Amino acid sequence: MKVSNKEILDANEALGKLMQEKLPVMVSWNIAKLVGKVKEPVKAIDTVRKGLISKYEITFEKAENGVTVNSKQEDGAQKFYDEVEELAKQEIELVFDTIKLPQKVSATCDKCHHNMDKPLEIEPSILLALEKFVNIE
Repeated sequence: MKVSNKEILDANEALGKLMQEKLPVMVSWNIAKLVGKVKEPVKAIDTVRKGLISKYEITFEKAENGVTVNSKQEDGAQKFYDEVEELAKQEIELVFDTIKLPQKVSATCDKCHHNMDKPLEIEPSILLALEKFVNIE
């Protein structure tokens, strides 16, 4: 499936959060395999990003409303933004199995220790970042 570099970076972060959840073995296994598949593109994207930081002599400063990007070069910050945006839009072909997330997972009642199923709770931001990578069963 074709995915953009931005989708890969977003998925990488979301997969890190999803890996903290206790899930059925096969779901966990598929998540681990997907993490392995996005690892190389993430490294490549980061290498290019670091190269752009060096090329445009970019520095980052914390500000009240986020982070300010500065450059020693005239229009360097804008050129940096433009190239990072172009990098984010680039697409690659990534072959992977879609992760099938269950709606419910096994749990134990804290009071009576009865085994039961409970709804799987995942933050919407994680699911949004993984839209191309997961299905809900």
